[in-house]
Amino acid sequence: MRLRIVRRIPFTEVTDRVKQYEKQFGASLDDVSNKFAEKALDQEAFDDYVEWMAMEHALGAYVEGEAFDYLTEDILDLGPKDLSKLTPKRLELLDQMSRHNADSINELASSIGRDVKNVYNDLKILESLGLIELMKDGRRMIPDLLVKEITFLTW
Repeated sequence: MRLRIVRRIPFTEVTDRVKQYEKQFGASLDDVSNKFAEKALDQEAFDDYVEWMAMEHALGAYVEGEAFDYLTEDILDLGPKDLSKLTPKRLELLDQMSRHNADSINELASSIGRDVKNVYNDLKILESLGLIELMKDGRRMIPDLLVKEITFLTW
């Protein structure tokens, strides 16, 4: 099954990707812009350039005092093993997280009437799929929803 996912990319992941693009192209964004103007980029390099430019724009807005926000749209091809990870309980967690920002896993578990350990295990699986991020704050973990939209597509 294919999923179309619109998700927020965390700041640290964006800065890591920018560094990867700089290494991949061996140049700054401005230098790559010149190559683009000369039509010296293939389609894959052009797609990378467009994403890199959008990331730089988001980082620039952040430096100027705006909230950091970078969204990307991905198509995921999930095999039966990964698709089976999207159980009704895990989808319920995503739904609850979209409605309420929980300050802890305990709070999230309490809001849906589930055991904390089971919720934690489900969150770890959702994190492995790139749908959420678990952020450490002292001893507690704060679940952060990265997904803005999920669309199930047919083959």
